[in-house]
Amino acid sequence: MAYSVTLNGPGPWGFRLQGGKDFNMPLTISRITPGSKASQSQMNQGDLVVAIDGVNTDSMTHLEAQNKIKSATHNLSLTLQK
Repeated sequence: MAYSVTLNGPGPWGFRLQGGKDFNMPLTISRITPGSKASQSQMNQGDLVVAIDGVNTDSMTHLEAQNKIKSATHNLSLTLQK
């Protein structure tokens, strides 16, 4: 089940990613920092990142996903899947 999360900026957002096309793994939330913006949302460790700011992550490398997240200055909009 996919759901959307919008974190109000600016970063740090308080989560870590793992995976990406270059690792042949889906982009996944690997860690959420306690007390962070991410921890105050409904994000959970292990959730799949389906889209970042409306851009599908299927073909994104780990670095491309990181850069897309870093480029979000005001709000970060994520589509996640449990």
